[in-house]
Amino acid sequence: MSTQVLPQGAATPTSTQLLGQDAAAAKLLEYAFAGGIGAAEGRGVCYSLISTSPSTFIWSVALEDFDGPPAPIDRYVVEIDRRSKQVFPPQPVIIPDAEMAEAIFAATGQCLASAARFTDGALSISYKVTVHDDPDIAYVVQLRHHGRVASMDYFMNYVAKNIDPRILPVPSVYPIPGEQQRQEAKGMGRQVTRFIAGEMADSVYSTLSHGDKLILVRRVALAMQACWRIPLPEPRLIGEIIWDEANGLHVGPDRHYSLGGPFSSVREYLRAHIEYSLGALEKQQGIEEYKERFQDRIKRFVDCHLDEIPSVVEDIPIVAVHSDMGLHNVILSSDKPTDIRAVIDWEFVASTPYASVNSMIEGLFRKPANNLFGAEYDSADELRNTFWNSIPEWKQQNQSEATKEFMKWFRFSQFMQPAAPPSDASESEKQAFWQENIRVVESMLSRY
Repeated sequence: MSTQVLPQGAATPTSTQLLGQDAAAAKLLEYAFAGGIGAAEGRGVCYSLISTSPSTFIWSVALEDFDGPPAPIDRYVVEIDRRSKQVFPPQPVIIPDAEMAEAIFAATGQCLASAARFTDGALSISYKVTVHDDPDIAYVVQLRHHGRVASMDYFMNYVAKNIDPRILPVPSVYPIPGEQQRQEAKGMGRQVTRFIAGEMADSVYSTLSHGDKLILVRRVALAMQACWRIPLPEPRLIGEIIWDEANGLHVGPDRHYSLGGPFSSVREYLRAHIEYSLGALEKQQGIEEYKERFQDRIKRFVDCHLDEIPSVVEDIPIVAVHSDMGLHNVILSSDKPTDIRAVIDWEFVASTPYASVNSMIEGLFRKPANNLFGAEYDSADELRNTFWNSIPEWKQQNQSEATKEFMKWFRFSQFMQPAAPPSDASESEKQAFWQENIRVVESMLSRY
């Protein structure tokens, strides 16, 4: 995903005469940490590229607190001239009242009563909206620059019409006529969905009893399987699933990690994923000891051995996935937190090997952690077995040579770039923080 968060004081790349993307990002961070969008002390900068042209880069940028409850975030659009390196004044990302009223009426035929900022996603701003026509109804209006709103609307409507809502519920969606063209012109699209009351699963999952976790894990497994069974265009390509008025449903380039594509070969996809991860490793700050130990070895491996990805990986099933279907995008009933009320944020829907979401699945069995590989919950093996026993055809697929080989290469890509440990961590604490990264990387390098 293109959004990034950098803590204050972290090193950034240097610029060139005609700004490239990395140098523009450095300029943006310098501007933000200098107070260009507000007091930055003790906060991180979250930024994402909206668009690029031969003359400018346009970014979404915000200051975020690393700790504290979820809350609306002030986001801004910042334009940087590539030749002069000038940073133009930030423009707030908002939906004015008049525009909100027009959007709600166009989408629902109802009249706006109130609109208030709501908890945001990483790549959007959100409003909770009420209407005069029915005080019992509320909507969520999101302004998105990364998701293709028309495509999201189509896919969510498809799920609502074709999948049992007891298995994979989604919020009702209300397309705004002409929004695809508006987003293409303005760079941001508006999506209107029904507000779903409840608790975000990531905020309550760790507090559930083991028995309740078992129930919820089974329901998440069935929801994922329902997605994996959605028919895809043939031949099956790997990339983002897109719907638009001109081309209908098709598979386009990957945007989650900007890998390119679409890929007709699993080996091509793995190669692109691994090369992307190596580039991210080379840019990562705060992991100097790890890079001294592994970066050159990893680069030599990537340069010499990607042709050895075995052909059997081509046999892994390519399926439709919600690429961000973690607990943070699952709404549970406040009264019965084992009941899924909605799966939200269908910004990244992909055609991809089913096992590529394995880390998301593993998040059901492990505690949250800054190194992205937390300690297992008590009886994690029972949780894991319950998940896969709920979808036996996929449990059997896990034992295939195709999936096993795919996961060796895919996990190498996922774990070659570690997270930065706390700045005051001792050497032994850093090694413990990177333990799984080191294990996965050493295992792959030792095979060759």
